[in-house]
Amino acid sequence: MKHFILLAYILIFSTGFASLAGLAVLALRLSHPFIKRMLLVQSLFIANLALVAGYYYAKQVMDLVGTTSSVDFTFAVIATLLNLALYGSLVYLLSLHSFRTAHKGLSTTALALCLTTMAIQLHLASALFGAQALTSSGQWSVITYLVVGCAMLSLGILLLKSRKNDDHPSLKTLYGGIGLSCLLFVPLGAMEYVLGAFTQFAYQPLSLEYLMYLVINTTILLAAAKVLAKQPQSGSAFGELTPDTAKRFLLTAREQEMASLIAQGLTNKEIAFRLGISEATVRTHIYNLFQKVGVQSRIELLNVLHQ
Repeated sequence: MKHFILLAYILIFSTGFASLAGLAVLALRLSHPFIKRMLLVQSLFIANLALVAGYYYAKQVMDLVGTTSSVDFTFAVIATLLNLALYGSLVYLLSLHSFRTAHKGLSTTALALCLTTMAIQLHLASALFGAQALTSSGQWSVITYLVVGCAMLSLGILLLKSRKNDDHPSLKTLYGGIGLSCLLFVPLGAMEYVLGAFTQFAYQPLSLEYLMYLVINTTILLAAAKVLAKQPQSGSAFGELTPDTAKRFLLTAREQEMASLIAQGLTNKEIAFRLGISEATVRTHIYNLFQKVGVQSRIELLNVLHQ
């Protein structure tokens, strides 16, 4: 059993650190605030897992010595602080402007639930630091599960509803995969609670909720693979820009390239990634293109260039 637990943690940590590297690549490539804030969330989650693994190892050693009370208290203090930091990072993630403007109700609900979870953690911390026993630990366990479960449910729905057609494929993969993982937390958390309350769960300190974390890690790695993969050339319904048209509007080679990529339906961000330039440079080229052709929109541009 101990060997199985060790192997499970090796899998969890290997995918966890790989996903951190994947998020770093995504942050550099796409420079999206959601990805940057997810780096903090992911780092704190790995720290929480590392603490659990460290506690399990220390517990095995201290059981041989016969002294565990000091270990239990020390790890309980660190775990409380890390949980506060983790939910604080989720609050930071949920405070993104795009969430607050596009899905205000969902964002506010998820934010309130995360803050409530932090309040519960502070209450437990005060009881712990004051060396007081909670008189209704079972009741607090139920309340904590319900609040956390609702927070993850609302976060999952928020992420799934935040996907946009013009988002980069990697970003859509992140929103979709992490959103589904948050929804997965709810049934896994319920099963975990039932197993802990009514049975002797033999695989402690492993948790069924770690399956959610593995799905998140896999999602991040898939998103990183998408952003690193060479994207195939897409066809265009408008055909190729003719040399005569380019000469008539005095288009430079870069502006002709911009027109071709616009015809493929790429966004400014995708064009910037494809060409290895900044979005600001892409906007400048497109502005110059609009001025030369005398149009105000992409559709109008394509209609004029390919008429």
